[in-house]
Amino acid sequence: MGKTTTKKMHGQKSFGYGSKKKHRGHGSKGGCGLAGSKKHNKFKVWKEMPDHFNHTKLKKKSEEVVINIKDLEFFKETKINLNELGYTKLLGNGETAKKLEIIVNKWSKQAEEKIKKAGGKIESGMKVKEEATKANKEVKTNDKAKAVKTKDKIDKK
Repeated sequence: MGKTTTKKMHGQKSFGYGSKKKHRGHGSKGGCGLAGSKKHNKFKVWKEMPDHFNHTKLKKKSEEVVINIKDLEFFKETKINLNELGYTKLLGNGETAKKLEIIVNKWSKQAEEKIKKAGGKIESGMKVKEEATKANKEVKTNDKAKAVKTKDKIDKK
């Protein structure tokens, strides 16, 4: 005996699926997963996963401008503010015989050891900046106090 075929619905376009478009395989449902998420299923994805298309910008790492101890030999001064010169970090490559006073925001342990071994010292640029702002505030408050005193003297005359 051979293969039997159903006689049901022969002669019909739709074979019981309604419109002939409705029975065309898995593609008729629009795909699986996130298929069509930028085309025909866009609004479905927007509704169910509102953050799906939000891209957060990647932040660049702040590039540090570094200088080594061996490069400090070229400076004539013994007190060097590396922040004003545009450097952000001091590294410990090289040696120094000078007694240096250095102001910089960041430094390596090796650099600190070598500077101290030579008799110098390293200060944080942040501390120096804070001290300068405190001094400026004190000067301004003293100036205001003097201005009030002179104003009172003028008013009395």
